[in-house]
Amino acid sequence: MTEFVPFRGLRYQPAVAGDVGSALSPPFDVIDADGHRALHERNPYNIIRLELGEQGESDTDVDNRYTRAAAVLREWREKGVMALDEQPAFYVYTQEFEHEGRRRRRTQLLGRLRVEPWEAGVMLPHEQTMSGPKEDRLRLIRELRANISGIFALYHDPNHDVTDLLSQGEQLADVTADGQRHTLCAITDEATTSSITTALSDRPLYMLDGHHRYETALNYRNERKDAAGSWTGEEPENFAMVAITPVDDPGLVLLATHRLVRPPSVPSDVIQRLERHFHVEDTTPKSFDGTAVLRLAARLRACGRSGVAIGAIGLEEGRLHLLTLKDPEGVHALMPAGSDVWKGMDVNVLEYAVLRDALRMSSSYGDNIGYTEDLQQALREVESGRWPLAFLLNPTPVEEMLAVADNKEKTPPKATYFYPKLATGLVINTFDA
Repeated sequence: MTEFVPFRGLRYQPAVAGDVGSALSPPFDVIDADGHRALHERNPYNIIRLELGEQGESDTDVDNRYTRAAAVLREWREKGVMALDEQPAFYVYTQEFEHEGRRRRRTQLLGRLRVEPWEAGVMLPHEQTMSGPKEDRLRLIRELRANISGIFALYHDPNHDVTDLLSQGEQLADVTADGQRHTLCAITDEATTSSITTALSDRPLYMLDGHHRYETALNYRNERKDAAGSWTGEEPENFAMVAITPVDDPGLVLLATHRLVRPPSVPSDVIQRLERHFHVEDTTPKSFDGTAVLRLAARLRACGRSGVAIGAIGLEEGRLHLLTLKDPEGVHALMPAGSDVWKGMDVNVLEYAVLRDALRMSSSYGDNIGYTEDLQQALREVESGRWPLAFLLNPTPVEEMLAVADNKEKTPPKATYFYPKLATGLVINTFDA
């Protein structure tokens, strides 16, 4: 049973914090060093000070970015920078943004979800997780006792019996940040919130973004439960802040996450090894300019409509290649048992036919795999020598992601990248009301 309930959100107070838009940030896992500095400079109350504080060389077990974040949160609450809403609410969060020349709008509903193990079927994952981000988020949640950024999930709403209820509520914020418009409304009417909770009770949620944060919330719940003398199941640690949107929301945009790859060595016969399963086409133009990778991406999209296609940068120095799958059965033989949908996903073909078979990499990649959604960055990373190889992918269709989750299967990490990310800082779910 899915238990999705309203909560009292902790929010910025503009009279003290100033422009709330300047206090928002992206989630922790998409912030680079330059962005980190810019967010610190944007507003003295920017949420980055909680979400991803600065690390110092002299940090200790009792003085580090996690403990400092907790101290900052306490200070902000004491000064009135942030305050709890008086009533429990579902928060309707709308993002307006530009993508491919079109203005789009996506609507999310924020609430508290009772966290359960994956096998309970309340939240259905589709990606494997990595230990590093989970340890980082666990240390943060221990100190803050709060969810700073929300988990993002999808749900089926074919009759719009949930979405039709979301037009109600009081507007709390209407701000601009990073070229996007963010509006927040609160639904506090008990009859309406009860109807939303009831409507969602028999529907599974599909994890879109936040696998690590969900597992961290579950680990923290278990940690607190084990340490408690008694446990009712209604403690605030039993719940995590989750934003949900219907699978057919017109503003739902998924982008590709391209791979930066550092194998132990690039085999001298890598092209021949790839040709066992792929047609390998050299797409390097005679005049190699800034549009070369864009033209490769256009070919990638076109070929991806009829089968698996992967772009490659660096197989040969200064060259671009397009790999199109010619031997699905041979590639499937390299994979463990799985559904046809799972075996046909670009990320899995890349994993087993390219990384493991052609490049002889083990499954324990560690720092030998990087990720970017930016084509030009992928090209720059290889041209600079920071990464020897990059592989370009098409976006994973939402339908494939849902099917894999329904089948209880998992892809490699970073199989999906929804755009834009939820802003961090509009609402916080604190365990200490």
